[in-house]
Amino acid sequence: MLISLRADNFRSLINVEFVPAGLNLLLGPNNAGKTNLCSALRFLSLSAGMTLDSAAQTTFGETWNVRNMYVDRGQISLEVRCQLSYADQKLDFIYRLVLDSPRQKEVSRPPLRLAEESLIVDGGCFQKTKLLDNKLGQARMLHEEGFVSRRDNSPFYVETLAGNEATMLSQLYELRDNPRATLFKKYLRSWMYFNFSPDALRASEVLRDHRFLRHDGANLSRVLCDMHNEKPRLERKLLMMVKTLEPKLDLFSFATPDPEHVYLFLEDEKANRFGARSISDGTMRFLGMACVLLAAQEMGSETGGPPLVIIEEPENGLYVGHLKPLLQGIDPTGRGGQFIFTSHSPYFMDLFDANLDGVFVVKPGLPSSRLVKPEADHVRRLLHDMSLGEMHFRELLA
Repeated sequence: MLISLRADNFRSLINVEFVPAGLNLLLGPNNAGKTNLCSALRFLSLSAGMTLDSAAQTTFGETWNVRNMYVDRGQISLEVRCQLSYADQKLDFIYRLVLDSPRQKEVSRPPLRLAEESLIVDGGCFQKTKLLDNKLGQARMLHEEGFVSRRDNSPFYVETLAGNEATMLSQLYELRDNPRATLFKKYLRSWMYFNFSPDALRASEVLRDHRFLRHDGANLSRVLCDMHNEKPRLERKLLMMVKTLEPKLDLFSFATPDPEHVYLFLEDEKANRFGARSISDGTMRFLGMACVLLAAQEMGSETGGPPLVIIEEPENGLYVGHLKPLLQGIDPTGRGGQFIFTSHSPYFMDLFDANLDGVFVVKPGLPSSRLVKPEADHVRRLLHDMSLGEMHFRELLA
């Protein structure tokens, strides 16, 4: 489970710490920094599986405008703390990444390069032990099993040279000698970010490079077809969830005219078929979110902890009352997955009045956004007179 994220000089975030609960809501006006906070998490996850430039390009659509433009500092730092289970043992991990980033006027330079990277584990025979350490390409990795087997627990490191265009973590092979570092890498890569687009959700392309639902939902038809063929019980649960919007829905069906396309249809009890183009934007977005929530409940055993799921503005194009049963299906402790939502809807905010420990307000500012956690007891007292959404509208939360 993610314990904390600290971001410094990353877009609008300067020395900002985020300590999430199991179920979280980020509030704030436009351009306050909510998406930047989500992007910091997304970038970290992507950097564990691709080059730094590719991770930035995927996250932002550009590679050079990552640092805070109002601060004359060339380095960006990101640090995450999390707790994972390995062999029935709880282990605490600290991962720190420091990047060199040029100014906007220096875009001819390599946009992002690694300056420093470290992964520390604490628990059992590991006492704040570095699993990997990388400074300016001088890298070393702990031989974990050798460390465990030694009577004096003296560290044994393998030294190597590493490039600065990607993290050492992204180049880590899954070896028996380094199971804990590999576990952390799997956990980081399992984080999921979604900002659903109705047009993308209706697409028919298979997109084989994505093992799960893409961030915009563009491979939803293929994901549902795989569920139909491989996990029929999970599909049945999904049908029951979607029937709250579409009571006439009886089953999903698919057409596969060629290996690269899958077309989704919703059928009623009379076998009338409705294609994705005739289904409302809200229903398509609900279908994508329900698919994510069900999948999150099945993850966690291979990554040592519940998955982290980020969903931006889920209420777009959707009657917010339909989101209430979805949220009620989320365990607020985070055991079935940690969830982070952003929203501008006061009615969606009202659904969090029983989960105030996960409510955060992002406030704009120069040179940095501010992350404020409202005092839960104070908010509970105000709830006698007004809703959570009304408090946010009146700027009483922060």
